[in-house]
Formats: sequence, C-alpha cells, structure tokens
Amino acid sequence: MQKRILIAAAGAIVVIVGAFFGVRAYTAHVQNTAVQQTATAYTKAFAKRDYTKLAAQVNLKTLPGGYTKKSLIARNTAVFDRVGASDIKISNLQVGKVQGTYATLRFTATMQTKIGKLKAQNYETTINKAGNTWKVRWTPAMLFPQMSGDDTLQLTTTPATRGEIYDRNHQLLAQNGTVIQAGLIPGQLGTGTTRTTNLQKIATAWNVKLESLETLLKQSWVTNDTFVPVKVVTDTPTLTGTNYQTIGSRTYPLGEAAAQLIGYVGNATADDIKKTPTLTADSQVGKAGLEQTDDQQLRGTDGGELYILHGKQATVLLKTKAKAGKDLTLTIDATKQKAAYAALNNQAGAVVTMDPQNGELLTLASAPSYDPNKFVNGISQTDYDTYANNKSLPFVSRFAQRYAPGSTFKMLTAAIALQNKTITTDTTKSISGLKWQANSSWGAYKVTRTVDASPENMTQALVNSDNIWFAQTALKMGASAYLKGLAPLFKTQATLPVTQTKAQISNSGKLASDTLLADTAYGQGQLLLSPIQQAAMYSSIANGGVMQQPTLIKDQKASRTTVFDQSDANAVKTALTHVVSDATGTAHGLAISGHTIAAKTGTAELKLKQDTDGKQNGFLVAMDADHNRYLTVALLENNGSSPVVTAMKPYIESLY
Repeated sequence: MQKRILIAAAGAIVVIVGAFFGVRAYTAHVQNTAVQQTATAYTKAFAKRDYTKLAAQVNLKTLPGGYTKKSLIARNTAVFDRVGASDIKISNLQVGKVQGTYATLRFTATMQTKIGKLKAQNYETTINKAGNTWKVRWTPAMLFPQMSGDDTLQLTTTPATRGEIYDRNHQLLAQNGTVIQAGLIPGQLGTGTTRTTNLQKIATAWNVKLESLETLLKQSWVTNDTFVPVKVVTDTPTLTGTNYQTIGSRTYPLGEAAAQLIGYVGNATADDIKKTPTLTADSQVGKAGLEQTDDQQLRGTDGGELYILHGKQATVLLKTKAKAGKDLTLTIDATKQKAAYAALNNQAGAVVTMDPQNGELLTLASAPSYDPNKFVNGISQTDYDTYANNKSLPFVSRFAQRYAPGSTFKMLTAAIALQNKTITTDTTKSISGLKWQANSSWGAYKVTRTVDASPENMTQALVNSDNIWFAQTALKMGASAYLKGLAPLFKTQATLPVTQTKAQISNSGKLASDTLLADTAYGQGQLLLSPIQQAAMYSSIANGGVMQQPTLIKDQKASRTTVFDQSDANAVKTALTHVVSDATGTAHGLAISGHTIAAKTGTAELKLKQDTDGKQNGFLVAMDADHNRYLTVALLENNGSSPVVTAMKPYIESLY
C-alpha cells in the first residue's frame, strides 16, 4: 500500500516538474518569437528608411540624453538624407536567445550613397523587455556603428564632369563652358528712394522685374555683403549695387535652333533628389530634351568623401573618385539644323530631315523656340513669362507632335493601290467638277478638289493633288485591302530618345465607313502622324519599297522593312518628280536646275463644318531623286502648302 502511495507521489512530482518545464519552454518560445518579430520589424523599417515605423520598435525610455521620438526620427532622416542612402540591403540578421530581460541583435547593412556603394556595416545592440513588449535599444551607433555621442556625419562631394553632346561632325551641341552671372550686392544698393532708384535701373538694364529682385533680396541667407545671383548676361554695364562673376555652366551653341531636341540642365529639385537619392542640391540634372532622357549617361557619378567627425578626429567610411559622364554623339548635322530652323522664320512648324538610306536624322527643328542658355542658371521671371505666355507654345517639340498629314499621304495610297492591283500607272479616271460623293447615303458630305481636271492617271492625280481621284481609288479597293496595305507601315515604330505618341490610322484602328475610308486615302479622316513618323513611312517611296526607321544616336542601327515592291515604289517616286518638274505641280517652286527632286505637298484642313473656313496645316515632303541622300518633311501650322514650298526652297537648295 505504502509502495503504491510512493509511486503515485513520484508520478505526481514528475507531472508537476514536466508541467513547470513545459510552461517555461513555452514562455521562452513566446519571448523569442516576440524578440524576433521586433528585430525583423526594426531592420525592415531601417531598409525602407521608414523612421516612424523604426521608432515604434525602439525603447524610448532608454534613449541617450536629449533624444525624443521626434528627434530620433529627425536624426535618422537627416543623416541618411545627407548620405543619399538608397538600395539598403539587410543580411546576417542574428537574434540571440533571451537572457532574462534582453537578447542580442546583430545585422549587416549595405547601401548606395551619393558617392558610391558603402562597404558592409555591422550593427550590434540589444532588444530589451519593456513592460510586456520587446524594444530595440537605440544609440547613435545605430546610425553607423562607428558613431557615438555627439559625432557628426560629413559628406564632401566632387562633382562628375557632365558628358557633352556632339553633332555628327563633332560640333558641340551641349558643352561645359563658362558664362557671366550678374548679381546684387545688397549693402551697396543704398536705402530709401536711392535703393529703389538703383533697383529700377538694374531691372531695366537686365530686363527683369523689380518685384523679382526684391524677392531675391528677401531670401533668408542674404547679408549686406552677399553676392545674390540674378541672371546670366552677355553685357556687363556698370550699375550701383551690382557685380559680375564668371561661373562654370552648361552652354548650348545652337541656342534656339535645337532647344526642343537638346533641352537644358538645372539644379536638382527636392523631387529629383527624392527620385534619385544620389543627387545633391548642387547636382546638375537634365530638365528637358536629350539632356533629360539621357541624363544618367551624361551625368556620370560624383566622387567625394564620407566620414564621421569625432571632435577633430575623423573616421573615413567611403572615399571615391568622380567618374565623368559619357559623351553623346548624334546623327544631327549642326549646320543643317541651323538652316532648317532659320527657314521656319519663327513660324509655328517643324523640319525633319533624314538620310533615307540609313535612317540618320540630320535635322529635328521646331519653331517657335526658346533659348536653353537662359534656363541653366535660373531664368528670370520676365524671360519665363515671355515664353509661358506665347500662344505659339515654344516649348512644344513640333517634330514629335501628331498631325493629319494631308495630301502628302497620297503617295502611300498610290503605292498600296499599285501593290494590290487596284490601279496601274496607266489607270485613268474621268471626274467632273470640284465636288463628288459616292451616293446619296453620304448626305451633304462631299469630297472636294481644287483642280477640275479630267481624265487623270496616277501621275496627273499626284501633280494636281486630286482628293477625289484618291478617294475613289480607296473605295474601289475597299477598307480591308487598304488596311492590309497600311498595316506594315504602322506596325513598326521608331525607337528614339524622343517622346512621341504612336501613329494612328483612325481612333479605332478601323475604317468603318466609306467616308472615313475616302478621307483617309487623301491624308485626312482620323489619321495622325508626327513629322518624324511621316519621314519613316515616306522613306519607303525613296528607298524603292523599303521603309527605314530613323535613328538619332550616331552608329546606332534602325530597323528596315520591305513594304512595297520596288517597281511600285519607284513608279510613285517618278510620279512625284513631276509634282516639281511640271509647271502646274504644287511643288514646282522647289525646282532646282541640275537636280531631280521628288516631292508632295499637303494641306490638312481642320474644319468643324464643310464649306467653311478652318485651321489648316501645310506640309511638304521632298526627296533627293538623284542620289537618295535626303528626305525632308516640313510643316507650317496655320498655312497652306504653298507658303511651305516658298519657305523651304532656300533650305532644300542648301542640301546640295
């Protein structure tokens, strides 16, 4: 009996002891899990630079003297903003077993900085029990392991030399040069009415607003002896309260002639730095044009030194050399670019010139334009307002904007019709009058033309630019066959560092009505093509049926696609030479003795109602029919095609 009692008692003790250790093991597991969760949350917030969530994992009661939750967040933000920390990676996360009320925390972090990649940093601290939770013990060493107390983080940068932009003949289009910067010396302006008089004289001489000068003088950092930059100038008149200094600056030799293409640079903004943490407030970044699209290549990588200052002693964390940006060489010909821009004579329009044999763009000119040199070091409000209030929109790159191409598109309709046997070069049509409709279902709508000629073959229809002839041709072949012929022309799009929307046949991509089919055949309807896209498509006529996509970067290749039989394309090209050589041709004004030019004019009319006046855009396509060395697409907004021919004649002559 006693033996049984002893056995039962022993069993009870075993159960109690087992339960005790089981509870203890469970408690330890719960604690270790909680500690691990804290460590994971802290390091995740550290990697994402989310210092509010990071602070939520910190034991605020054990912060070093003077720190609060708010100042902890601010210090982390300031330090890692200064560094330009990005792409932070956490590795080797190790959490020790709970020892009473604490556990050890170790992890390694790597990151990119404004001057390069920082070597692995090994962090170590503890996670302590705070009431019913576990929190990280934070010290300045959790910024960087080498930091303590009142240490500060310092960063000096050596700016990278920005790559320059050249034309095909190694002429500079964007260069690192110097300019004269005009500025104010506040203490020398005088007081009262004297000050006001001096500022008014300065405002007039420098063509800036008096209010703009006053705003600059009110900046918090300005003192009596401070040089307050105002604008870049070419003249340096002697004015009381002013001074001039020569500064390094990006300059643009072609100025307005290539502004939309090349663009300009400026100091990095807060938004720029947020997107690219490696930038500093002094970094020069592309703001428009190729300076912006190719900014990363051109900008290079800044060098410098990142170090922790312990009083007068320093611990270097990273030291790198600046890496210069890469130069960019374009296919553009600076001489031709200036000539093309001059031909526009500040009228709203564009000139695209391409070598159809390889796609190299020789000009991309747009007018009206702006002077990119004014933007680099901060444009004056007066100058900016002049551009911003210009209703002709000087910042728009018209060579990349889409337009209805008008009658220039007829050359493609003709080639498609020859290809699918809808017509031959001898096919004639007898058309009576200047207006026509297929049947009464068209209601009041009619296709119109400007020359009452009959009969006409394909060449005569191109010479006379007969809308009715091409509308009838498209209706005869039908929408399906016409779309099949257009498909390869629209399928391939150019890959250029220029922003442009894809070319379109119609809003839906279909030609759902006879009237839309007819209108499309002579370049209206819902067709939308940029001058660049027109040049690519029309190259199929210049190249004997091979469409050459354009390229802008020297030595880059662009795709070639055979879209027409050689004989059909050549037949159209021959017909286009008559548009110039025939006295009645719409491009006869381009005729140059000793040269054969193939050309087509076009006027895209944008009317709300037929038989009314509306906006129109004039186009000209001109090709070297002798040696196939150039293909030019020119546009003048709010003009017919005749003024385009007149404006472009001297430019076309300069291409020979």
